[in-house]
Amino acid sequence: MYVSPAVRTIRDDPIEGEPVELLVEAADGTDLDPLAERLETAGATVEERLEFETLRVSVAQDEVGAVCDCEGIDSVETANTLGIDPTGAGEDV
Repeated sequence: MYVSPAVRTIRDDPIEGEPVELLVEAADGTDLDPLAERLETAGATVEERLEFETLRVSVAQDEVGAVCDCEGIDSVETANTLGIDPTGAGEDV
């Protein structure tokens, strides 16, 4: 499973109670409904189903580790992976 550098940083040094939005891509052969249930059990809220078997979830930073431990995940990235912030930098700065 791929965990982006930004998500690893959040997982390893979370700010308690601070929310974060993640993109969770299902592994090949994983049905989204059971994955969504596992993510919700881990403390996440499924906000949206996206293309390419991906769920956008919100979760407190201190629960990111539990989300990453869910079975059936191919990758976890922050929801602003494709976005550009005001400085022009992307996620992995």
